[in-house]
Amino acid sequence: MTVCPCCKQPAAFPSLDDVIAACRLNGFEAKIFSAVWAGQGMSVQTEKIFDAMYQDDINGGPSPNSMYAAFNKSLRRLNSQLSGAGIAIVSNRYRKGYRLSLGGNRGQGS
Repeated sequence: MTVCPCCKQPAAFPSLDDVIAACRLNGFEAKIFSAVWAGQGMSVQTEKIFDAMYQDDINGGPSPNSMYAAFNKSLRRLNSQLSGAGIAIVSNRYRKGYRLSLGGNRGQGS
């Protein structure tokens, strides 16, 4: 039994590592998922997600337009990979960031 990252109550949700392994996440998808999971259900600003995506890039990553394009493509792929687990990364309205949605509740902005 693990603790829900949103409400901190005991829950039957798998751990971060278990989800990454079970959904076969790697590359940007794993980095995006990890960054949003660390937000514990709260909104995570896109810039923090970009930091996670490009943490190993000595130049800080490509241009902002390229970052957004890579993020959007990876987010679509990530949500597709997570859909069977009842997990999603959802927009928290325009310019408010992204948050974790557990149990199939896609919430606002999805």
